[in-house]
Amino acid sequence: MERLKSLEIKRKVIVSILSGYRRLTRGNVEVLTKNLELSEGRSLNKVNPLALSFLIDNLINSQDSLEAKISEFERYKIPKIVVYELLFWMQPSKFPFPNGKIENYRDFLKSRKEELKQLGLDNFLELYAYETAERDSFIVEIKSKILVTKPENLEDNLWLTDFLKYLGPIERSEIKNKVHPYVWKVLSSPKPSVPVVIDGSNIMMQRELRGPEKIDDLLSKIATLKETYFPFFIVFDANAKYKFKTRYLGYKRTYFHSPADELIISLCKQYNAVVCSKDRFREYDLAVENIWYRLIRS
Repeated sequence: MERLKSLEIKRKVIVSILSGYRRLTRGNVEVLTKNLELSEGRSLNKVNPLALSFLIDNLINSQDSLEAKISEFERYKIPKIVVYELLFWMQPSKFPFPNGKIENYRDFLKSRKEELKQLGLDNFLELYAYETAERDSFIVEIKSKILVTKPENLEDNLWLTDFLKYLGPIERSEIKNKVHPYVWKVLSSPKPSVPVVIDGSNIMMQRELRGPEKIDDLLSKIATLKETYFPFFIVFDANAKYKFKTRYLGYKRTYFHSPADELIISLCKQYNAVVCSKDRFREYDLAVENIWYRLIRS
């Protein structure tokens, strides 16, 4: 069943985050809440990750009663239904998905166990998949989000990396053939990345680059290199808006400065980045790698 498969992938991501609660970050919490089914799960974003790690530790390891554990979450204004959902993802053999308003959890649990038995299903994940089979597939939703990701909004969609490793070879190949090569390189790369500063005005004038969006072509070439270069910064001369037509003029990491070289060098030093420019910056004492000439050779 497609719905069950999508829920199993989602569960792997959620359990991975919850089991690593000692290293919880705001980024982890954001990925977690994006994957929870209930909108109330967004309340987790309002809790300090350190405090949330203690709550999860208590939920997993404490011998306290379920009521006591829930009370700890409620102290941080996290509704009990969120705790019920977390338990469902952690142990679907024991805890059902919290459908509807639950007045008495024991009565709710008893009722769901009876339904599970009547349907001959093995666990509550299968039951939830059965009950929500008509919903849009989570896998389809994730794939569609990856397919609309562009280099300029890639940084806002890095949470998608958690899902690629759970997709099969056919699904990965299908996505790879449809997205921008740079998007695929960054989302699928397990290796640490290196920032790159692009000399925008210089790059826009190079004949080696093709198409209406030369920076798109440049990023495609950067994606062919062994290393992963991310994030990318673009520095244009101050008058670039009047000289060039490219959507990257509105990219959030695009800067305008004259002379552009000064800001390029400053960003390289600040972020320990490489540079990409046909200019060799000979007039500067610059000990920074320029990847442009590797791209042309490749």
